[in-house]
Amino acid sequence: MTSSSLVASGIIAAGTIAVLRKHTMDNSQVKLVHAPQTANVDDDLSLLDLIATECPSLVDPEKGRFVPSALLPTSDMQTCFNAVRERFKRPRIVKYERELISTEDGGTIGLDWSPPFAQMPADDRPIVVLSHGLSGGSQETYVQLTVQQLTAEPHCFRTVVVNYRGCAGVKLTTHVLYNGGLTSDYGCALDHIRQRFPESPLIGIGYSLGANLITKYVGEQGDACPLRAAISVCNPYDLSASSDAIDMPTFRNKHVYAPAMLMGLMQLYRRHKKVIESGPVEFDAVAISKIKRIREFDDLITSRAFGYEDSADYYGKCSCAQFMPNIRIPFLALSSLDDPVCPERIIPRDTFRSNPYLILALTQYGGHLGYHESMTSSWYPRPITEFCAAMFNRLP
Repeated sequence: MTSSSLVASGIIAAGTIAVLRKHTMDNSQVKLVHAPQTANVDDDLSLLDLIATECPSLVDPEKGRFVPSALLPTSDMQTCFNAVRERFKRPRIVKYERELISTEDGGTIGLDWSPPFAQMPADDRPIVVLSHGLSGGSQETYVQLTVQQLTAEPHCFRTVVVNYRGCAGVKLTTHVLYNGGLTSDYGCALDHIRQRFPESPLIGIGYSLGANLITKYVGEQGDACPLRAAISVCNPYDLSASSDAIDMPTFRNKHVYAPAMLMGLMQLYRRHKKVIESGPVEFDAVAISKIKRIREFDDLITSRAFGYEDSADYYGKCSCAQFMPNIRIPFLALSSLDDPVCPERIIPRDTFRSNPYLILALTQYGGHLGYHESMTSSWYPRPITEFCAAMFNRLP
């Protein structure tokens, strides 16, 4: 190839990149989906008006957009970056102080408080309660980045991450792990937090499977919900449809997402295998050794451990979308349209358009729990923190 050909090829490549980048910028605005009239949250101020006033990262013409890093331009890159980075070294962004609590059936939940109490003594300041995703915990980068922003100036909120049974180093003390609909454990954690800090208002945040769990809880509680507000990030909404999306026969599903997610579940099972098998339920060891799909894991392990008929029964009873019409507190959901795990088609838009307490913030890009603006910063902690501050400051 001649030098002139190389120059021409370079110019064409640069032009193509510039066009694609401009297209990304032009489609980066956050889009809100909500009822024609949203609920009043402060005298005559509606939820939508409050967001318009207090949450520039969701509505401002310049700030209300997510533009992915030029180095992570695709949904797969956005989704996989945390896992790739953590494979070499998991960032330690915040400090926690762990407290262990017991459930009525003898289970153990780990509450990771940040900042530690030596740094932030007990008082009545607002508390944000975070719930991790599938087989995750407080150590996940997406959790730490949110905690970092919530606890920083000027807000200085107290945060606590609920680490469910067997996750994030919490000892499994019953024969069951956790699942995406076990709201009794979440309620147990909230009860303890409220007893310890009776004057502190609470907001709940959930990520991925943890988003499904807290959304189901908020819907179950209705008017009696003890949270002041709730935030859902990359919610699957429909566990069966999300599982089907992961099982679609694409290269990225077969070689990236399905194996990675299943590996996390199988590691959790193997780590606690003796305790799980000490219970009254019999498991098919041969079938379990041949598990290749998440649905098979939920058929052979989750469903049997919790008394569901099969994965379809588990998914049907625990998917949060069916509970969302009953939500009666301000509820913000962040979802990206290119999420490979929780695809656009399963987002219950009609529910967001009919329940005045719900606001859906859609971004064109972000992947699943990605939202990387650069190699060191993410977008989602900003709207989360803005929404929390607005709810704590304005709601009675």
